[in-house]
Amino acid sequence: MIKRTKPIDSGMVLQKIQYFCSYQERCIRETEEKLKDWTVQKKLIPSIISHLQVEGYINEERFAKVYAGGKFRVNKWGRQKIEFELKLKGIPESMINKGIEEIDEVDYQRVLRDLILKKQKEIKPEKDLNIREKIITFVQGKGYEMELILTAFKELKI
Repeated sequence: MIKRTKPIDSGMVLQKIQYFCSYQERCIRETEEKLKDWTVQKKLIPSIISHLQVEGYINEERFAKVYAGGKFRVNKWGRQKIEFELKLKGIPESMINKGIEEIDEVDYQRVLRDLILKKQKEIKPEKDLNIREKIITFVQGKGYEMELILTAFKELKI
């Protein structure tokens, strides 16, 4: 169940939404959802969003870059998962690509190898367990590409 807050005075909406967008990078969809949660009239939302874009509070390209970089560094997500999540947030393909390009290829492959080695150590060998399949399932779930996974396996001799 979505908790609805009481309506905000229209004079305060712009100030509050500017604060909302300034303390953390936001995309248009998140901002629209917040305005709807505050029960702002639907007809006012496009003009508020437009104002926020003109003033630099919302920038989808900047959001995509920050989001991609953060999810890669902090959560160790692969490009596929980052791309999928950005699509869910309504980010245009061209901006998703710019965000993905921010991820350094050398770091990306290093993180993939580290994830594979960490997962390999966590798996306790049992008679019916295929360790390779478990690792593949894990790193694919993180959003890494199968081709890179298999290349890493060869390099790590797994």
